Amino acid sequence: MQTDRRAAALMIGASAALALAPWPRQSSAAAPVPLASEPWAVSHHKERPVRGGILRVAAPLYIGSMNPNRWPVHDWFTMGLIHDRLFLNDGSYLPSAHWLAESMVQETATAVLLTLRPGVRFHDGSPMTAVGVKRQIDWIRDPDSGTWSAFMLRPLESVEAIGPLQLRFTFKEPWASFAGVMASVPGFVLPEAALGSDNDRFNAHPIGSGPYIVEEANPGNFLKLKRNPDWWLAKAVGRPDMPYFDGVHIAVIPDPGVRLANFRAGKLDVMQLAKSQYPLMMGDRRANVYVEPLPITTMLRFNSARGACADIRVRKAIGHAIDRKALLASTQHGLGRIASGLFPGDHWAHDPALAPMRYDPALARELLAQAGHGNGLTITGYMHNSPPSQTLAGAIRAMLRNVGVTWQVDLLAPTAMSARYEQGGFDLAYNPSSWIYDPDIQATGGYQPGGIGARFRTLDPDLVAMIDAARTEMRFAQRQALYHAIEGKIVEDHLNVYLWWEESATAMQKYVRGFDPAMEIAHGEAWTYSHSLWFEHGRPGKPG
Repeated sequence: MQTDRRAAALMIGASAALALAPWPRQSSAAAPVPLASEPWAVSHHKERPVRGGILRVAAPLYIGSMNPNRWPVHDWFTMGLIHDRLFLNDGSYLPSAHWLAESMVQETATAVLLTLRPGVRFHDGSPMTAVGVKRQIDWIRDPDSGTWSAFMLRPLESVEAIGPLQLRFTFKEPWASFAGVMASVPGFVLPEAALGSDNDRFNAHPIGSGPYIVEEANPGNFLKLKRNPDWWLAKAVGRPDMPYFDGVHIAVIPDPGVRLANFRAGKLDVMQLAKSQYPLMMGDRRANVYVEPLPITTMLRFNSARGACADIRVRKAIGHAIDRKALLASTQHGLGRIASGLFPGDHWAHDPALAPMRYDPALARELLAQAGHGNGLTITGYMHNSPPSQTLAGAIRAMLRNVGVTWQVDLLAPTAMSARYEQGGFDLAYNPSSWIYDPDIQATGGYQPGGIGARFRTLDPDLVAMIDAARTEMRFAQRQALYHAIEGKIVEDHLNVYLWWEESATAMQKYVRGFDPAMEIAHGEAWTYSHSLWFEHGRPGKPG
């Protein structure tokens, strides 16, 4: 595989030549397809949706910032109920669904013409315009704005509004992941009010263009949303009653046991189950339980820049010391898929030839002895302080102790984890890679100099070069091959300990209608946000 990856790195020359060659004018949607005809927008419901009722759900944490470019954000699904994006991802994690963007034309290797959908209005009645989107992009890129998402826009040279609904994006080099980035955080289109310095004021009265309007925000306790009667998508797909619920109430309930008790008592209509609750609910005939794959890789990361884990033999030893199959069964209750690399197994960027790291404690001890730690090794780190993470930390600590490694792991809140990371105060730490859609976001953010997650990693020049090449490679097959090589190189350098690709279990009361797991998997978030759920009789019923 080493030869293949180095050959892939040499493709940089080909990519540079491509950038200099005449670029054929092409479009991902030159003649916009009516939204109602898109495969992800077509309704397959056998029963007629019913309007009415308040959907009651619960979350372990409050959403946090309701400007997606301001940290912290704890609930991205709710973010998507308030704000809409330019593109959405399909079931293969490709940004194929044109959402607020009506069309995109690749004018040259380094220029894109983006046309916005007409008639889209924010919750305050103001229209979405090209000038507004330009101001937003410029605001994200301005260092004084303090946005965490600015790194995603590094390849952008400039953006100009050339008409009421048209923008031209000019890049410093060919940028293959532009649509993918616009399906991520920078692509949430925001009103002018979100671009100021007073984030607290916006969080108290957020304005978006999504299916629900914030009615009342009580940080740490609840968030109340009400139906947007003028949602542009409902009109565009010919289902004007969407969203069907009159509102959504999200209660903050940190304890998963209390959440489940509320669900069983009929006080919640939908809940994401804690993994420990999945075995209890999977056979419960009073509710519907669905399991779905998530584009999230649960892993640990090394501080490979200093300390004991700067030695690749130590990193290999720790990887071989962990029994992923046992962890998945004992701490995750079987919910997950053992991971072999950074990108989830069903992601187009994942290399299917990669195999999970072998559990081999004898080899782990041998590698530690070779590294000069035959008499034992003590390392530091941190994990999240939630009960599931505490359980996982304890199990991993026991496995490491079995090969002579003492892991002094601190259990921290998210803000404290961020501070510890910034200080570099760890050898081995919890580092899930969440919501992996366009792979360049993870690759650039985590494995290129200056990336938000690249600190305290030793980065091979070949890896950095391959990431640069993948970002500029416009041909899909060649780009996919580059990401296979990138993933393989990250695995080969043992920069992380991959545990599993996540799965989630969701319980719904029987009276909640409209969920289609097969279509959710086939069409991804494009289906999720274009097909609202509803109550059987327009209001919550009785459990079971």
